[in-house]
Amino acid sequence: MGLAALVLGLLALIRLEPRGSLPLPASEKPSSRRMADAILGNPQARRFFLYLLLLLAAILGQDVLLEPFAAEAFDWTVTQTTRLTSLWGGFVLLAILFAGALERRLSRRLTAQIGNLGALAGFLLLIFGGMLRLEGLFYLGVVLLGAGTGLSTVANLALMFDLTLPGQTGLFIGAWGFSNALSRLTGSVLGGALRDLVTTAVGDALTGYVVVFAVEAAMLLAAVFLLGSISVAAFRRRAAELSPAERASLAVD
Repeated sequence: MGLAALVLGLLALIRLEPRGSLPLPASEKPSSRRMADAILGNPQARRFFLYLLLLLAAILGQDVLLEPFAAEAFDWTVTQTTRLTSLWGGFVLLAILFAGALERRLSRRLTAQIGNLGALAGFLLLIFGGMLRLEGLFYLGVVLLGAGTGLSTVANLALMFDLTLPGQTGLFIGAWGFSNALSRLTGSVLGGALRDLVTTAVGDALTGYVVVFAVEAAMLLAAVFLLGSISVAAFRRRAAELSPAERASLAVD
């Protein structure tokens, strides 16, 4: 199965990038220094970078812990715990399909906030469901976490494109992609290390999982407040106020 996936992936790369394509202009070539200047020079961009980091670290960090958490709380078999991933992924997909229709009626930020709050409610239900060993509550938490993740994903992708500048799209999308990658590392390392530390300290694995999910819920709550302070209009106003020297520093390596 793994070899087949590798072969299909390699086949998909054929002719993906046309030969002899023109190189990107200097203003479209991301670099670590220019990404840092673009983010640090705009308060709205700084908030959005931190928002993505906290949100995705919480949502993605639970991915490797959800199944062992359920196994510890309910003494489930591997067959039972793997169903959780299917359930979560199914509601992510349904929410992504629903998000397109929702965005036509609500703003992108409001759609993202609904998804964030849904995911936060899911985290809380997972915590209490695991602590009280209530399977129904735990399943409901998985459903809300999946649905919230799907809505948040679609809306935040749209916000990423809103928070870019003409001629510097690659630069800002690179910055948001870097935040995504950093959040995956942060969520995985923080979740695993914290779970082990708490389990070792108290001698109870379930408590370790509960603490990790509580920390991730707190990170998600912080992301909710951060999103409330982010304004696309303010981002563009700040970009329009840049001095010629600041613009030159962003446009040239």
